[in-house]
Amino acid sequence: MRESFISQRISLVYKYRETRMKRIRLLLLIILLSVLISSCNINRNSISEWYYPDWAVNARYNQSIKVMDTESALGRYALKTKEITLKDLALIHGHLCDGLVISYIQIKAVLEKLFPDGIVDRTDLRAVSKNGPCWVDAISTLTGTRTNFGTLSIQPEIGDGFIIQRISTGESYSVHLKNGLFPKELTELENKIRKAGAEKTGVNPEDIDKVEKMANNLSRKLLNSMPEEILDIKKIDKYKFEFKFETAKRGDIINKDVSR
Repeated sequence: MRESFISQRISLVYKYRETRMKRIRLLLLIILLSVLISSCNINRNSISEWYYPDWAVNARYNQSIKVMDTESALGRYALKTKEITLKDLALIHGHLCDGLVISYIQIKAVLEKLFPDGIVDRTDLRAVSKNGPCWVDAISTLTGTRTNFGTLSIQPEIGDGFIIQRISTGESYSVHLKNGLFPKELTELENKIRKAGAEKTGVNPEDIDKVEKMANNLSRKLLNSMPEEILDIKKIDKYKFEFKFETAKRGDIINKDVSR
């Protein structure tokens, strides 16, 4: 009788342990699935790539822009917003460079003034830009402005900046880097490379390496600086938008065949 009782107790202990282990395994499986799901939802901007380095990912003021659009070709406003990142812009443009970073910072700062609620209506904007690859790609993507719809005016005299206007209110701002922020040495080396290419005297590969390093250092500095410390933003009262358009040669591909 006693042996039977002991045997039953031992059996119950084994069953309890087995049930407990099943519960632990199930809990671990749930935790693992949660981690996997969370990893799939990580902000794309927080992951570095060969074209999007860690210094850009970790920059203090590199933050996404929340936008609102229509939901189809003939649709109404979408009920949800999207976020556009500097990484998205690098993919669309083809690379990350100082011009793209400057454009991103400038445009983002003005959009925050035009849309203080934090949601940018890309159906309600007009802009003026110079005819540069970085500047046009950035302003088109972030604001929804287009030359073919007459909402993006190409005016070289604007320089390395923009004028952005909210159509519904007429509120307008110009934005540029503050004087002295763009390194003189970088400007001189860029001009040297362009001149060598135009005169077909041969571009020095070491000059390209050097100018890229200098541009990356500038981009890193700007992305870690408070916008109000590096930008000159001016409100333009009663601004009258004028559409202009011109073509130009694309400048960011002229040295694509230079040896490394």
